[in-house]
Amino acid sequence: MADRLNFDPRNIPPPDFSSNTYATIRRALIADADSKGITSEAEAQLLLRDQWEEENGILRARYETQLEEDQALVDARIEEAAEEQWIRDAERKAKEDELAKKAEEKRTPLYSFKQGVGVGYIWQQIHPYAKKLMASRKYVPLWYFLPEATAEAKERNKEAIDSNHFQIAMDETDSSNSSLTLVGSHTVRASPNAVPDSRLSWDQVMRAKSSFLNALSYGVMIMHGRRQ
Repeated sequence: MADRLNFDPRNIPPPDFSSNTYATIRRALIADADSKGITSEAEAQLLLRDQWEEENGILRARYETQLEEDQALVDARIEEAAEEQWIRDAERKAKEDELAKKAEEKRTPLYSFKQGVGVGYIWQQIHPYAKKLMASRKYVPLWYFLPEATAEAKERNKEAIDSNHFQIAMDETDSSNSSLTLVGSHTVRASPNAVPDSRLSWDQVMRAKSSFLNALSYGVMIMHGRRQ
């Protein structure tokens, strides 16, 4: 590769070949027998101008090539940097996708969900005392299957996060052998708001009956689990 030009030859103005600086050269051209057709000062000036234009044209072409090579190098470096950035972005995205995949594998879904499929059944919340009686295969008053009992069960669940303490209470699960016992404040006990079956309205009995029938599957599941 030829030496680089550190100047732009397009910005160099042509010399004044009619000045005294070139007087000796002009006279030499006129006197030179090999310089055919140069018989006057004007013809000598024109020859010098043509020679300068030719040399400057060569320099201009060389400079244009140099500019094109420089631009090609800049474009190649930009393209290389863009490709390297694309590779880094692709690698980072692949790592993020892998981490997200691992996190998804570790995540335990609350429940399977299929778009467009309705909910067939929502598991019934049963009063803890009713669960206790069902687990013991004892009779459960119908009041424990009314909405009032469900609301009370929710409140008891909220209270369970408080500090527990102990108190003396009657063991109400065995009517044939009642006794006092030391229990925690959150131990499952009969509700003080429970209403005997005989005092329930017919509408309450019918509503409780439906909830009771739905809750039977829970009792079967408990008994089946105990048999295992």
